[in-house]
Amino acid sequence: MRENTAVLTARGLIRRFGSTTALAGVDLQVHPGRSLAIMGPSGSGKSTLLHTLAGIETPDSGQVVLHLPGADGQAITELGESRRSRLRREAFGFVFQSGLLIPELTAVENVAMALMINSVARGEATAQAAAALSRLGLAGLEDRRIGELSGGQAQRVAIARALVTGAQVIFADEPTGALDSVTGTEVLDTLFAGTVGDGKTLVMVTHDEQVAARCDRVVRLRDGAIVDDSAQARTGSVALP
Repeated sequence: MRENTAVLTARGLIRRFGSTTALAGVDLQVHPGRSLAIMGPSGSGKSTLLHTLAGIETPDSGQVVLHLPGADGQAITELGESRRSRLRREAFGFVFQSGLLIPELTAVENVAMALMINSVARGEATAQAAAALSRLGLAGLEDRRIGELSGGQAQRVAIARALVTGAQVIFADEPTGALDSVTGTEVLDTLFAGTVGDGKTLVMVTHDEQVAARCDRVVRLRDGAIVDDSAQARTGSVALP
């Protein structure tokens, strides 16, 4: 894939919730191997945009087209829910503010689950999950349940789960919003290293200017429309060992 080719292309996205317009004709290209921050005040449509790009929500009108090997030119917005669900499992990874981990499962079981729902055998899934956790600095914590981990450790489990399938596009919604500044920086280091540091694409919603400053590009929304789209020099990226 050429560097200047979009991995995701959104055209004319409109999404309404009753009388509220969440997206007002958004056009956007997301480029491979780059990091994109989506910012805006509460209610500006930033999470709706991320969820629409990821195929979690469908717009009232407009298209999101995916350009990846095996799905080049596929309009996500025209797929049924079962095919969009499969696409989310195989091509995309997700990291949310609360992690959305399963508290009854251990760290390694949470990560392995992402592989097992893609038909990877339990033993192999567990081995790959343990390796992913080790790579993110969580060796020795595989058998702890989520409630036995710190907030930062739990978010690294969520990152491992997002990356373990080999997903090429990672969506993150306020991934450090519930963390203190020091822990948040450590989690961001891990997230950037595992995504753009490894040639993957990162699309992140954030309200934090310092977090956004680490991205290659910042898109700002207001009332469901893009009001600023700025490329910038990335201020920090850490490679995983």
